[in-house]
Amino acid sequence: WKGQEEDVRKFVKRLDCYPLALRQAVEYSVSVRLSSPLDYLADLDGSGERKWLEKLRKKYDSQKKYDSAVDTSVYPFSIVEVVHMCVMKIVDSEQEDSVEAVRLLKYLSLLDHVEIPIDLVPEKWRPHLALLQSQSLVVDAGGSKRAIQMHSVTQEVVRTQLMGHSRAEMIGAATDQLWKWVKRINQNKKATFFIGWMCNNHVRRLTENAGTTVPQASQDTVRQLVGTMAHFLLQVGCQYTGAVALYEWKLRLEVKLFGHDHVDV
Repeated sequence: WKGQEEDVRKFVKRLDCYPLALRQAVEYSVSVRLSSPLDYLADLDGSGERKWLEKLRKKYDSQKKYDSAVDTSVYPFSIVEVVHMCVMKIVDSEQEDSVEAVRLLKYLSLLDHVEIPIDLVPEKWRPHLALLQSQSLVVDAGGSKRAIQMHSVTQEVVRTQLMGHSRAEMIGAATDQLWKWVKRINQNKKATFFIGWMCNNHVRRLTENAGTTVPQASQDTVRQLVGTMAHFLLQVGCQYTGAVALYEWKLRLEVKLFGHDHVDV
């Protein structure tokens, strides 16, 4: 991957909390001669890597050296399998809060991964954070911050592999929780501006993850949420690019919902 330093940095950053999986990802990429690290990231369902692993397992089994070989040369699971196993450990634990903890995981996968304030976690789910932390599916943001972090790869696996029929519910929950805060922004009260900075990245990420397929029950709220945040960025934050991106998303949603004749352009 000579000359692809920026893509290599992205590759490492995406997998940095899974060092063994990172090592395996490199070995897999070399073995199948991927031309770019982005080719690996584009295959997050792990199908190609699982086939490669299965061939290795059969090879080691035939040589009766599989157990020792695993310890020294190959991590036996793909990144997707790692996340699945962590989630299944929670489910199989049969703890009273295991089901709610998985629902919380799905909710968090829709927000920005870098720093998720505890205030943006619905109160009913906050007690379940400890269970997710026990499997390193989320980690404390550190310092004096009341916030958590969730790795972007974990989020992507949860959204694409584990969300199932919960998508509409989780989009609604994220929309409601963000609107609970964003609607308090008052341009005449500087003391409320922190809300805009706290929620900005999460509103943007929610629009990216939801697309324009928003459940009917959340459509009015999400339009208010995005419109208010865009107005804050434009009038207070002077972040014109961010504001325009949100206005454009809101317009695309309204065109889809009402048609061009019913939208102010």
